[in-house]
Amino acid sequence: MPDSWNTTFLAAEPDALQVFNDLRGKRWMCRGQSSCYGGLVPSIDREPRQHLSRVQKLTLERRSIDLFRSTARFFADQGEQGALADDIVALIVLRHYDVPSRLLDWSLSPWVAAYFAIWKHDNEDGEIWTFDTSLYEKEGSKQWTKWPETTRNGDGINFVPALTAFTLEEPPPWFVCQYYQPGFHRQNAQQSAYSMTARFGHTHDVAIAELLMDSTRYHRYVITKKLKPKLREILREKHGVWRGSLFPDSAGAAETAKTVFHDGG
Repeated sequence: MPDSWNTTFLAAEPDALQVFNDLRGKRWMCRGQSSCYGGLVPSIDREPRQHLSRVQKLTLERRSIDLFRSTARFFADQGEQGALADDIVALIVLRHYDVPSRLLDWSLSPWVAAYFAIWKHDNEDGEIWTFDTSLYEKEGSKQWTKWPETTRNGDGINFVPALTAFTLEEPPPWFVCQYYQPGFHRQNAQQSAYSMTARFGHTHDVAIAELLMDSTRYHRYVITKKLKPKLREILREKHGVWRGSLFPDSAGAAETAKTVFHDGG
């Protein structure tokens, strides 16, 4: 983890709830991880794919997108239809269905992020990564003036990720965190946004720190393992946040039903 990411440990329930309320008030973007991985690494950059070349990762992306489209075109719901024509949207949808990709999902809801920080691995601490959305919007837009080749007609304003995201040569090291506006069930329930880098192996924690340059505007919180069960109870009872509410589709409901067997039923 880069030294610039300051970390606060949350071991008491009132402290954690106060942090969640503060983050909600500031409207910072949040991401929860159920173990402390020490960074924000997209699944396509993790083992066993970590050391693959750019060409190999691009090939895997293309094959997964094409295979998804060849099957989902018959039954994709309205919100997922964009994935049948737009490669970035396809990666967004695939990310939500746990297909390895270069994207990471975030939420404007600290309660949602907290759920993903505490939903499993009770023998390990969880973590929430968060950054100032308004500062990102200000600093993020400056990238396109610096790299006009990433924009429509080279205007330095209208960013088009597909122009450089899939090139064989190394593209400029841009970072974005954006919404897919039409949305679909899981995305809407989780209030999701998606971060993406043009370059593979460029971890998102490093990209955020490089872009924002102010360590007071991004932060990492560690939720201690002993606090996880109590926070799960609070999230469900007081905020309606639990697995069933965050995966509102048949596949998600089936996975929720599977927990009966995990519990020994």
